[in-house]
Amino acid sequence: MGRIGRGWQLTKKSWSVVRADGSLLGFAVIAAVSGVLCAAVFFGAGAGLVLATTADWLAVPVALVGLYVLVTIGIFCNVALACCATRALDGERTTVGQGLAAAGSRLGLILKWAAVQLVVGTVISLIQSALRQGAGQVMGLIVGGLANFAWMVATFFVVPGIAFEGLGPKQALKRSTELIWARWGEGLTGTTAIGLVAFLVGFLPGALLIGIGIGMAQQSAGAGAVTISIGVLLMALTMLLQTTITTVFKVALFRFATQGAVLGPFDRAELEHAFSSAPGGLRNPPGRKRS
Repeated sequence: MGRIGRGWQLTKKSWSVVRADGSLLGFAVIAAVSGVLCAAVFFGAGAGLVLATTADWLAVPVALVGLYVLVTIGIFCNVALACCATRALDGERTTVGQGLAAAGSRLGLILKWAAVQLVVGTVISLIQSALRQGAGQVMGLIVGGLANFAWMVATFFVVPGIAFEGLGPKQALKRSTELIWARWGEGLTGTTAIGLVAFLVGFLPGALLIGIGIGMAQQSAGAGAVTISIGVLLMALTMLLQTTITTVFKVALFRFATQGAVLGPFDRAELEHAFSSAPGGLRNPPGRKRS
């Protein structure tokens, strides 16, 4: 089965879990709404300070605090979603309140991990910016892209580690990289396949609608605005769905990798292939320690 076909199967099975428990969608909505409000408050405050005092540097600390809060909100909602997703995969009914309460019990760990994420993201951005000025735009994009990808791989299982095992940033990162090293090969392929389906089904049509709407606006401002709005809404809904579906799949992979549990609509062959990095399959089957 090709990547698109595999992604479609994983998307359908992950979506079936979400469809059976609609509360799972609530966390992506909360994260999106909270993020917009947070951005409006902090970046609006930064702009207001600059205009009121003419001191541009005041915008920097306000923006950093705002970014930290935004990152924290995203991680908090992801942890809450993971806590409910694991229960949904076990066939239990969940509520948004249960997920928020579970994430609240990990708030200290979430705040620490948000700081790590912000620092690493800032360092990568600074390196990328320096390379763009010194070695050129292409080199900066290549190195920045590779660094972001490497960090994404290394942190693949950090949120489940925080949610299920109560690990701090250092321990969660170590746990994630150990699982990746022992078992990972196509774990990310599963999530990127889901992302590819989301791109083809939602993001690409949304972008096309926006482009069509911009063209229509020259003839009819009203029709153009409606078309653009539909495109933006489609992309936003796709983003919310992709985030939720990917987290469900990631939780299923984490439970399989750490416990050997085959949960929900997924089957063992699917999950084993999701971690297969070579024709031999799993480097270290669930339940066994590396020698």
